[in-house]
Amino acid sequence: MIEYLPQAVASLSAAANIIKGLIEIRDFTKIQESVIQLQSIIVDTQSKLMLSHNHQSALTAEIDELKKECMRLKDWATEREKYTRKEIANGVFAYVQNDFMGKLQNAHKYCCNCFDNFKKSTLQQFHIDVGRKLGLSCHNKCPDLVFRNYIDIS
Repeated sequence: MIEYLPQAVASLSAAANIIKGLIEIRDFTKIQESVIQLQSIIVDTQSKLMLSHNHQSALTAEIDELKKECMRLKDWATEREKYTRKEIANGVFAYVQNDFMGKLQNAHKYCCNCFDNFKKSTLQQFHIDVGRKLGLSCHNKCPDLVFRNYIDIS
């Protein structure tokens, strides 16, 4: 916005000089030429002020979006502290609440890939080969996690 203000002030200064000249002119054609020139300067000044206003509005909108994103990330950081990445089966990891007690099969689990990308995506359990293998799937189309047993089940 500030970059447009000196240009607008310069235009207004030129308009003031033309007005001073108009007062001194007695010839109608010279007055008409000066009035046209004055109108051109006024339109140019309005245009620059409109650009300045539009630029300021765009910056204000961008600042508002950045503030929202900052708040979202702060809220996420607080939420993230409630979960820990745990090995739930050999080589299989998921995010589980810090205070969870019990069998990992019963825990509410989040996909590590999604969680690390600021999303909570609940892993859904499914069976493969009628009870021989277990799997966890993420609704965000991350690769399925397939394993035989949870770590806490012997």
